[in-house]
Amino acid sequence: MSHHDTSTYGVLGIGGSNVALPISTLREVADLPEALTPAPLAPVWSLGAFMLRDEMIPVIDLARLLQLDDGTGTRNAGDRVAIVHWQSGVVGLRVDAIHGIMPVARERLQTLEHHDARTTALIPAAFNFSNDGEDRLVYVLELEALFALDGVMRSLSAGTVNDIGVNDLEHSRTPRQRHRALVIECLGVHLSLPAAMVREIQPLEKLAPPVIEIDGYMGTAPLRKSQMAVFCPLILARLEKRCKASAGLMVVVTVRGQLMGLAATRVLRMIDYDPAGVMPLADNHDNANATVAGIMTHPELGDSLLLDESRFATDQDFLTIAAMYAGQQEKGHTQGEVYRRFAFVHYDAFGQYVTPLEQLDEVIAMPEGFTPSTNAQEGWAGTLPHRDHAVSLIDLRRLLNTPHNTPATDVLIVACGDYRVGFMIDNARHIEYLDAPANSLIIRWRGEQEPDTPPIEQCKRLIVVGTGANKKVMSVLCLETLATLLVDINAEHHCTMIDAASQVASA
Repeated sequence: MSHHDTSTYGVLGIGGSNVALPISTLREVADLPEALTPAPLAPVWSLGAFMLRDEMIPVIDLARLLQLDDGTGTRNAGDRVAIVHWQSGVVGLRVDAIHGIMPVARERLQTLEHHDARTTALIPAAFNFSNDGEDRLVYVLELEALFALDGVMRSLSAGTVNDIGVNDLEHSRTPRQRHRALVIECLGVHLSLPAAMVREIQPLEKLAPPVIEIDGYMGTAPLRKSQMAVFCPLILARLEKRCKASAGLMVVVTVRGQLMGLAATRVLRMIDYDPAGVMPLADNHDNANATVAGIMTHPELGDSLLLDESRFATDQDFLTIAAMYAGQQEKGHTQGEVYRRFAFVHYDAFGQYVTPLEQLDEVIAMPEGFTPSTNAQEGWAGTLPHRDHAVSLIDLRRLLNTPHNTPATDVLIVACGDYRVGFMIDNARHIEYLDAPANSLIIRWRGEQEPDTPPIEQCKRLIVVGTGANKKVMSVLCLETLATLLVDINAEHHCTMIDAASQVASA
């Protein structure tokens, strides 16, 4: 018999039965992590995804898929996952045991017919396998039929085990310090402000002229109940000598403990950067004395000058003016009344919506590359590898019954314990900050809470915050609640910031 008439299979145990895969498709076998990023709105046999050496692995529960197990809960620790490579994609198959490798002659394969056409396509053949003196029937899994099922996805960013060396593995286990900066534009110059400096961003609609003539000091702007000193960031960074800025935005920053406003033409994006990739300014640079750490290059935003926080705005005149107005701001609250800052993100999802800032882990631009779902019509668009996590992408517009053909531009990422959910939106518009008494927040409506109510209806809130003329009524989407309920409709949930503040109000 020719070797061409023999195929080699890996035999896997699932739910008291056995399945076989061509050994050429089995890449490796690993322990199934206890914490998987769930696949919201997906079939029960789609367990979620996990990161393996910087590669996202979607996981399918074969026992549930083949109807050998009718369970719906999470899987026990200690289960195994077979990593399968097929047609430039990778998927993980949850299994109970690995029985071994076996060559099988073609004539030993038995053609099967099932009452279910889908099952026939998935396991069209079987063979007998002897294990510990016991003969067992092994079903041959047809991968082409598996990947044709709705809800099955595979990672298309697959590499091979041999591509990763020992040093890379050790590096991947080491937590990386995160460096972020806000990129703004002033007079055509892109500046990157270290994120630790940035407090908030506000429109600069009214600018009172300065009472003291100091280069760089542009005047004062109203900020809630007080005034904020506004400066030209190019002067403070020693990039210009005369103030020529005419801006429509104010970035409120903290410099050596003092609040001040920086004028900006545009706020571009909050980005991550690697300090090792910041290029120092040359000695012969036009602004050799600038308080700039170096030049950063971003693939979409281009070059920007990263400010050196320790050297920025060191002139005592700047700090004195900033401190004077900051002091007035602190006196603005009623004596003995506890104030807190409420922050809300306003965004578009074919309609205008609001979510408390504290419920968001971060806001990112919609990536071009992610692993798509095959049932995106239900709202689950796919899974994205991001910062050592697998993020489940949900099209918020579909959940809100406002689907349209305009591509999403931003993603609101919500951290729910060990997993992440990213809500696709049209765009994030701005962050609104409200300084109000801590006990002023009242929840007027907690959404529809009747049995079988869709998660999107349960996450809606109508709140009131502030007092007197500053009282504001807002319709809010609690995305933290939504993310939790999409994974488990019966899970306990709470709304960060809203629940905490409402407890203060009721105390």
